[in-house]
Amino acid sequence: MALAALATAYPTATLANSPEPQFTAESISTDHQRPDPLAQIRAEHVMISTGDYDGTIAWYRDKLGFQILQEWTVPEFADVQLAYLQLNGFIIEVVSTPNAFQAEQIPADLVTALSDRGFGHLAFLAADVDAVAAELVARGVPLVVPPTSFPDAGRRLIFIQDNNGNYIEFLTPLSAYENHGTVQ
Repeated sequence: MALAALATAYPTATLANSPEPQFTAESISTDHQRPDPLAQIRAEHVMISTGDYDGTIAWYRDKLGFQILQEWTVPEFADVQLAYLQLNGFIIEVVSTPNAFQAEQIPADLVTALSDRGFGHLAFLAADVDAVAAELVARGVPLVVPPTSFPDAGRRLIFIQDNNGNYIEFLTPLSAYENHGTVQ
């Protein structure tokens, strides 16, 4: 079937020159003078299916600092484009999904997204979520949830949405703030 063709069409990404960020008590800081707190986020691979391929690539590039690692097409799937976007060794795979392939299902709000089965949001670990929040706002990204501490979960976090309405969380463990006394 065509799905097998898609599975064999993925290029191998070379990430040998991509440094993997290391998080230690010393490296997690609340220094708000750092040039770009997003440079230290860390996560795994995720695929985003979208009807706005170019807009999605531009949003992740311009708002979060991802770079295009590779773009390609699969001859068996007309009108489907694929791209690997990379930041700190983490890859987001963007796949154009023509309207005929899939019905768009975007949660109405964060509560709905958290209640739905399946993947609800993407989360990035950050050295200082407050600095990340300030940087995102400066880049024109509205905060869905402003910096908020959740002691029972041991984290301080924010939520935003990408250009497709997907929810993205940025978090810092509360333990990272213990030595600095800066959590509100």
